[in-house]
Amino acid sequence: FNHGISFLQEGYWQEHYDLSLELFDLAAKCALTNGDIVSLNLLSEQVIAYGRSLEDKLNVLYLVTCALAFSSRLPESIQKSIGVLTKLGIDLKESRSTEACIQETMTLLSTRTDDEILNTRQMTDPTMIIAMK
Repeated sequence: FNHGISFLQEGYWQEHYDLSLELFDLAAKCALTNGDIVSLNLLSEQVIAYGRSLEDKLNVLYLVTCALAFSSRLPESIQKSIGVLTKLGIDLKESRSTEACIQETMTLLSTRTDDEILNTRQMTDPTMIIAMK
């Protein structure tokens, strides 16, 4: 992916936005996989700076939060994740206990049969899929 990025001409974010976004997203994912946090940060900064929408930036924001967690910076990772979810309109009620969340989930699941749960449609909204990660 880095070779692909190196072939991009000046003004590539304006001229070839989709290609640039894809290359930078995938290069950032490779950087995280290789443990190259410096490259991940440089690549993600580009996407954050030039991404046209929050949805276009979600993949690298997710990768950055993973990198923070993998670097033993879990509190920063959690705060960044909560910030992204808030921007997506997902409000996490921090005052609720884990036990309360588990109880609510158990109550919701108890109204459904195993077959209903197994046959539930798979989530397809890419924004919500990344939010779930």
